[in-house]
Amino acid sequence: MQILKECYLSQAVASLLEGKVLVFPTETSYGLGCDATSQKSVDKIFKMKGRGDDKPLLIVVPTIDVARKYLEWNDAVDRLAKAHWPGALTIVGMAKPNSGLANGVISKFGTVAVRVSANNVVKFLSESLGKALVATSANISGAGDVYNSSEAQAMFSEKVFQPDIILDYGQLEKRPPTTIVDATKDKIKILRQGQVKIKFREFFSIKIKPWIAWMVIGIGAILFSILFLTQYVLAMAETESMSAVGLFQADLISGNHLVNTRYKRAPIKVKGLYLTAYSAGGEKKMDSIIKLINETELNAVVIDLKDYSGKVLYDSKIPLVDNLKLQDIRIKNVEKLLAKLDENNIYKIARISVFQDPILAEKKPQWSIKSKQGGLWRDKNHLAWVDPANPEVWKYVISVAKEAGRMGFDEINFDYIRFPTDGRMSDIVYTNGNSKRYEVVAKFFKFLSKEMEDEPVFISADLFGLTTEKKGEDDMQIGQRLSDAVLYFDYVMPMVYPSHYPSGYRGYKNPANYPYEVVYQSMKAGVKQAEGKKAKLRSWIQAFNLGAVYDGAKIKSQIKATDDAGADGWVLWNAANRYTSAGLEKE
Repeated sequence: MQILKECYLSQAVASLLEGKVLVFPTETSYGLGCDATSQKSVDKIFKMKGRGDDKPLLIVVPTIDVARKYLEWNDAVDRLAKAHWPGALTIVGMAKPNSGLANGVISKFGTVAVRVSANNVVKFLSESLGKALVATSANISGAGDVYNSSEAQAMFSEKVFQPDIILDYGQLEKRPPTTIVDATKDKIKILRQGQVKIKFREFFSIKIKPWIAWMVIGIGAILFSILFLTQYVLAMAETESMSAVGLFQADLISGNHLVNTRYKRAPIKVKGLYLTAYSAGGEKKMDSIIKLINETELNAVVIDLKDYSGKVLYDSKIPLVDNLKLQDIRIKNVEKLLAKLDENNIYKIARISVFQDPILAEKKPQWSIKSKQGGLWRDKNHLAWVDPANPEVWKYVISVAKEAGRMGFDEINFDYIRFPTDGRMSDIVYTNGNSKRYEVVAKFFKFLSKEMEDEPVFISADLFGLTTEKKGEDDMQIGQRLSDAVLYFDYVMPMVYPSHYPSGYRGYKNPANYPYEVVYQSMKAGVKQAEGKKAKLRSWIQAFNLGAVYDGAKIKSQIKATDDAGADGWVLWNAANRYTSAGLEKE
């Protein structure tokens, strides 16, 4: 590490242009940055921080005009930018196509977080660089913010991956964090309230003339009446039809009749890819995905129905979802989507994030993980979690899973079935008493399996890749043990991304450079643990650049490793849903 004083800003810029990683002062604390278009530099920051690819890095730019190059502009973004930029406000919006930003800057939902900074150092660096500048906290994931350059130096001094340069501005004044606002749609959502205070009335100032309002109400009443009568007639016809085959009115009211209209399809060896709800809800995107599937060995998709935010991404009929306003409908017509997938004989997996659920935790704080300081505990990304030991949470998850199955999905995939891994872990108040974490999670597995056994779907669980090699009571302090999961699920899906394994794993300095070896050894160990048990193993494999460039050869080697290990299929993961035929067999 090289320590530079403020008079060497030009040298710092030159280093950024060379792909180096820099520690610099921001309006809140010391930040860690690089050229946001340099994949190698972005990958290095992820390694330095020990951060997963599901937690993207934000960028800073010098002006609003430059922000327009990276961010899709809508009315909400425009109002926020004009009111608060430059300033301590980060706006999350859809990334522009072909922005040139590296993987890890664009999120798995196709979004990017952008700020026009008022800090003189940040402004100079981003303006002189001429490109977007990554600006994330200068710390190891899970550690606190750094306000002194010597603290940053000490934090990374013993690490394999270190910043190339530290800009020494001494001790910074401690300030509140930046405000983060989701403006992907024309209405805003505050993800974190910080220095900038957002006043909602600034964004809802449209006035409607009374005669227009009455006209809209009148038309709406007429349309509602027509719709109601139509649905009533259809419902009566359906009731008569179902009565003829022995179904009762109580089944119709509860929705239980849907169970009897579908059967589990025959199991297949899944060769799939992951899709966000944004992608699944986009007709053009889905057309391109279906074309890719039809031209290659692919035969399945995994689609987010409830993501890491906790939001339910389709038009759910679950009362709790409606009452607590937990929806953010990104898939407008699930029935049409599933019909299209069925037409192309594509296996349909619904993905549900379980215990990382900030929106439910905020709406139902009595169901959440608490902080010793009072209120909700939040992880490093300021996301709240629901309590893995709370049976009310379990029931809610089951209701979403059953609804997904009855809509027509073939399999339900459960992710984030664990305790938290980052943030101020010592500040957590757990409610599981004397129960070990793996006992809590195993109890949930058993409950889930029992509740879903009569549903017309298979169930699968996502586990950390390292779980395949853990034995006995070792649950990695997150409650996950492969030996528990294989008893209750049809499929267990370890996330064996080579870039996520620590340096030195099985002697590999950079495991990302050894995709076959890492995946084979991990899955072979997992398959051995699953022998004679209910579940088959299926791997999540890396289709994104982190630790190394993951081209077709590396994807193909992971597929071969999965097959050679005796596992039953695989699914590609790319958070931005950027997939090609590279590495895949042709149909």
